[in-house]
Amino acid sequence: MITRISIISVLSVLIIVAFISSLTSQPSFNGATPGCGSGGGCHTSQAGIVSATLPGGLQVEITVSGTTSSIAGELVDSTGTVVAVNNSTGNNPFILTAPSAGRYTVNAGYKNPSREWGTTEIDIALTDVNEGPDGFPEGYRLEQNYPNPFNPSTTFGYTLPVQVHVTLKLYDMSGREVATLVDGVEGPGPKTVEFDALNLATGTYIYRLQAGGYSETKHLVVMR
Repeated sequence: MITRISIISVLSVLIIVAFISSLTSQPSFNGATPGCGSGGGCHTSQAGIVSATLPGGLQVEITVSGTTSSIAGELVDSTGTVVAVNNSTGNNPFILTAPSAGRYTVNAGYKNPSREWGTTEIDIALTDVNEGPDGFPEGYRLEQNYPNPFNPSTTFGYTLPVQVHVTLKLYDMSGREVATLVDGVEGPGPKTVEFDALNLATGTYIYRLQAGGYSETKHLVVMR
């Protein structure tokens, strides 16, 4: 009886250890502890390897130094909630988009050449968007895509003052439509759309935002 109880106890301990191990770690950065997510092993915190800038709108451009391999990162709001995350990208720097203005913590890092992560803070203030008495923007606005030129992905930003049917389309220089990025009804406020141009050839393209009676066009460049 003692032997049987001992065997059961050992098995129980092994199961508990295995369960705990499955809950710790890695570079998803959206676990309970920064630098620890699900799988792999926690990262070592390193000061000064993460920097963040504001290219425009609600976009945050994140740069991680010390690696040429894939990186990952997250935006965390003032309540400790992860509001944007990229678990793996070959782009360095890369873009995350915040849901609104405010102060955010940026956690980012990498697996290779060693598991390291860093953190910084950034404040987003949409001072260039005039708001009406209801708190919504007063006018339409189409941002320049960022990055531009780009390969292979970029982010578009635009602002709507009211709920309206929106289309955002991409055309080649002959006027042929090559992609539809948005086609539907959206509410007021700033918006962002990510686009992957893997199927497009190198060259200059036109993108056009149409919303209600508003229309605006800008150019972008795909580089290979």
